[in-house]
Amino acid sequence: MPSFSPEDIDEIDRLWRGLPADHMWTGWAAAGERPEVVWIFRTLTHWRRFPLRRTETGYALSDDRGNPFREAATLEDLLQAVEAVPQLGVRPTG
Repeated sequence: MPSFSPEDIDEIDRLWRGLPADHMWTGWAAAGERPEVVWIFRTLTHWRRFPLRRTETGYALSDDRGNPFREAATLEDLLQAVEAVPQLGVRPTG
């Protein structure tokens, strides 16, 4: 599985910093120069964190239990994936 490049990390930070302060995506974290996982933090009634991994075709977001949830071709699509994760105790529709 590919790791995140420094450019990927810069783009994640740019996307996050471009959001309003009250947005549900509350932060992110990564360790190392080329991390294999970036943690996305989100709150909407409940605090949650989601592992983001780089794939051959883009990015894969898992739920807080590590189950694959959604794939995104671009980091811009990532924002929509983070927003689509249901609140705790709410079942996804569709």
